[in-house]
Amino acid sequence: MPADGKVHIMKINEVKKKNGTTVYRASVYLGVDQLTGKKARTTVTASTKKGCKTKAREAVNAFIANGYTVKDKPTITTYNELVKVWWDSYKNTVKPNTRQSMEGLVRVHLLPVFGDYKLSKLTTPIIQQQVNKWADKANRGEKGAFANYSLLHNMNKRILKYGVAIQVIQYNPANDVIVPRKQQKEKTAVKHLNNKELKQFLDYLDTLDQSNYENLFDIVLYKTLLATGCRIGEALALEWSDIDLDNGIISINKTLNRYQEINSPKSSAGYRDIPIDKATLLMLKQYKNRQQVQSWQLGRTETIVFSVFTEKYAYASNLRKRLNKHFKTAGVTNVSFHGFRHTHTTMMLYADASPKDVQYRLGHSNLMITENTYWHTNQENAKKAVSNYETAISNL
Repeated sequence: MPADGKVHIMKINEVKKKNGTTVYRASVYLGVDQLTGKKARTTVTASTKKGCKTKAREAVNAFIANGYTVKDKPTITTYNELVKVWWDSYKNTVKPNTRQSMEGLVRVHLLPVFGDYKLSKLTTPIIQQQVNKWADKANRGEKGAFANYSLLHNMNKRILKYGVAIQVIQYNPANDVIVPRKQQKEKTAVKHLNNKELKQFLDYLDTLDQSNYENLFDIVLYKTLLATGCRIGEALALEWSDIDLDNGIISINKTLNRYQEINSPKSSAGYRDIPIDKATLLMLKQYKNRQQVQSWQLGRTETIVFSVFTEKYAYASNLRKRLNKHFKTAGVTNVSFHGFRHTHTTMMLYADASPKDVQYRLGHSNLMITENTYWHTNQENAKKAVSNYETAISNL
């Protein structure tokens, strides 16, 4: 029933039929449909206004009796069937990358263990036993184990919650499951180029023939990632209108997903303006001029910063293959595109940049993500602080 418990009737209209008789018609708000998540309405017709109101009340009662939906009440008996109905409702509420990840989790981890269960037989002890198995495998480091087993539990809990919402089960058996504590593993530093490797890699890039446009493209992309700390998807989505070449500001306001589609950033914190250094700014200006010449020769104009001309947006997978070759030839650790982001951040923190400023540049939604990821710089800075204290004491 509508949230306030009342039957909501729009204005009752008097309608003259072709045969000369008079009827009354009204639009009735039923409530939010539990299957679609949308507001549900219907139209009722009667020979009197009183009859119209009676039919409206009956329509609302029928809506409630049908499980708060105007659709036929689903006949769902197994977990597998529930997942199919839940997925149709869930899939369009998340971004494509998340959708693919969640589909994989359900298909690989949930359906094999719960899929054939009758919903009436899927109890809290059965779910608890499975969560314990996931936890044991993950904490022992078994091959094929899913480390974030609490995510699997949360996904299962969400699916069963939907089952309660559409009234195919009376309660959620996953609610009372206790998730075993995750064993703390020794932290490992994020993959990044240390100062020696970074200099070696930059020196290598300087040896590449920049008259070859592909080489120039790679150099500018790598140095831009190193200078800004932005994600590869954010860089490949950049348009020239996103870069203020007068004031040296790059605006991050979108990202390229794995389906070559433009999405909004990961979170609201992902929208940010990143100041860049003079050398990077000059490099981008020169690159833009070279790109214009290249595009004119192909009889086109270009708005995408890292365009490969043959496609609207460059494929990260193709660029990754080239990057792997460059790392190998340069003789440095293969840290991947994301390693450039880690390298940028590590350099900033070693240079005593404020963690809050670094958080902003990276587009992290909260400071804890930044601090937990780059804990190794905190340790180094702590050592530096001790050294500074010793120097200060000796100068007394």
